Amino acid sequence: MPQLIQQFTHARLFTGQQWLQLDRLTTINGVVQPFNTPAMARAQQIHCGHQVLAAAFIDVQKYGGGGHLFAANPTPAALQALVAENSLGGAAHCMVTIPTMPLGLAFEAIDAIAGYWQQGGKGILGLHLEGPFINPEKRGAHTMASILKPTLQLVETLVRYRPGVLKLVTLAPECCSADVLQRFLAAGIVLSAGHSNASFAQASRFAGQGVGLVTHLFNAMSALHHRNGGIPAAAMLHPGLSASIIPDGVHVSFEALQLAKATMGQRLFYITDAVTPTSRGPYPHQLRGNAYYMPNGTLSGSAISMWQGVNNGVKRAGISFEESLRMASLYPAKALRMAQRLGSIAPGMAPGLVLCQPGGSLSLWT
Repeated sequence: MPQLIQQFTHARLFTGQQWLQLDRLTTINGVVQPFNTPAMARAQQIHCGHQVLAAAFIDVQKYGGGGHLFAANPTPAALQALVAENSLGGAAHCMVTIPTMPLGLAFEAIDAIAGYWQQGGKGILGLHLEGPFINPEKRGAHTMASILKPTLQLVETLVRYRPGVLKLVTLAPECCSADVLQRFLAAGIVLSAGHSNASFAQASRFAGQGVGLVTHLFNAMSALHHRNGGIPAAAMLHPGLSASIIPDGVHVSFEALQLAKATMGQRLFYITDAVTPTSRGPYPHQLRGNAYYMPNGTLSGSAISMWQGVNNGVKRAGISFEESLRMASLYPAKALRMAQRLGSIAPGMAPGLVLCQPGGSLSLWT
């Protein structure tokens, strides 16, 4: 395999932990080399114009892009379009997501991702299954007819089918048996509480049993109420829970983002929940303003990129630029248990790089 050597000079390097002043940052086939590696004759030299060089973003919940909704077209071609759109917003990595659908689609999606990887495709970390194991009371835009209560036998079939592709499952833990939850966890699959009506006490208990994430905080879940804080209060107060949030100002107001950030600190991270226009299948997303809706008016997805989310956090929620970068890179990497290679910049890691200016342009290097 030929080596692609890139050397970045004249950059303001943010590693995800600290700012560093380096003569150059070198990558070989995307892998970060020891800092200040000497100039190499065969290297592509990239003058950064004193812009910020940081770890590329990770989108834990992305449904489609480039006119291809993955749930309606579970193919390697749809993944290529999705990855291409992601790159424009600085996301070098994503968990491609499908909503509540007939369960056969999950197997089609797994096949498509495996095929994409076999073709050398990059940028897809795995499958995020959001549903069908959700609470009908909090289904949001998800279709009622396809919601399932999981059996141990069904879960066994899922986790044994092409192991390593299904990485994350969003479910309503109160609708699942303890055996079901433990089987997912034993297979190394990350579990997230979402589309759930769990009480504060239930959500706290499930956190202690390994359900360590919450999907799109505040949306499609039990409400934050002064008599029962529900999932939002559990996410804010339980140290074992991290949560994704959609920073578009539509799914969640910016004051709610600010409140969640103030209480959760490093346990909160961005997702786009981004979809794409389509008329195929049970989710005909229609763009209205800055978000997507179903024909009946139900909010069904965002229209932002990760880079827009980073800037919204800074401009609208008072989050520092450094911390907003972490919420798009380091913290989702930790949530997915991938921080040993993604989300920050250190020798031996391969996070991908974004070259950016706060509030301005961005380019992605992988």
